[in-house]
Amino acid sequence: MRKFPRVALAVLVGCGIATIASILRYHFKAGSFPDLVCELLSLPGDLIATLIGTVFHDRGNASPEFLWRSRLATAAFFSGLAYWAMRHRKSSN
Repeated sequence: MRKFPRVALAVLVGCGIATIASILRYHFKAGSFPDLVCELLSLPGDLIATLIGTVFHDRGNASPEFLWRSRLATAAFFSGLAYWAMRHRKSSN
């Protein structure tokens, strides 16, 4: 029961990062520094979605299927990273 809040917090962090990067990505001028930051935050999900897309044969990386897979993979990646960081921090104390 004690692990649930840590897992929930990690999922919220991952979803928050993916949401912020997805929303802000299209508001910045291409090639600007904020656009680069959003691209780097979205990169893990884009790579995973590309690998999955080779199996399911998407209609390109602008298709809704690719974007959903990319955003879910980004959220899962950062959720796992946040959970690992919280677990690692607690064990080092």
